[in-house]
Amino acid sequence: MRCQQFLTTIQGCVANGTINGPRATVLAQNANIRGGWEGWLQAEIAHGFLNVAGNWTCDREWAYPSTNVANPYLTYTTVGGPAWGVSNNANAAARADFYLRRNAGVADDVYIELKCILPAHATPIQDAWNRFNADVVKQQTLRGGNAGLNYVSLLATFGTFQAADVAGPNPNLGWYWAGGRTAYVYDVANNQVTTLANVAQGGAARLFLIAVSV
Repeated sequence: MRCQQFLTTIQGCVANGTINGPRATVLAQNANIRGGWEGWLQAEIAHGFLNVAGNWTCDREWAYPSTNVANPYLTYTTVGGPAWGVSNNANAAARADFYLRRNAGVADDVYIELKCILPAHATPIQDAWNRFNADVVKQQTLRGGNAGLNYVSLLATFGTFQAADVAGPNPNLGWYWAGGRTAYVYDVANNQVTTLANVAQGGAARLFLIAVSV
């Protein structure tokens, strides 16, 4: 499952009530939420997929597998710059925030990294995009050890799009208005999934889910 299909599935789940979109909107803008709300959103997404055809399973903190039989786990470090490795120790494995897989029908799976805006942060939008960028870099790096996996980085943020917030520390990543990698956006208030390039800067503050297939 690539990111556009992933967001379209979430859109359908919000529409039928199996994912609580209005509550996500509340959590995304309430500065009294200080410990993060990723766990709640993971559970909501899992609940949505439990109601999607295909008998889906959701695993949290799932280890990234390598292609090395003797060392079946990928590792990840940022010390000295992002780098991947392999290990036979599951405790050393790099882990996705959650892993979705379909158990019936056409095989489908996705390793998902999730970041949610922290409304109490001094610069919440910029902070959220920078943490999202770190997830993209992580998954981009891990592809060196297993390019056959389906990697998706996901951001839940609230506000408006401004170039200064979205640019991030790595201008080569294509999750803003130009670049080699397309980001998709689910505009919850307007009930629309589109590319980031089609989202106007400014506008009314609202909840957005942004996804990149890495």
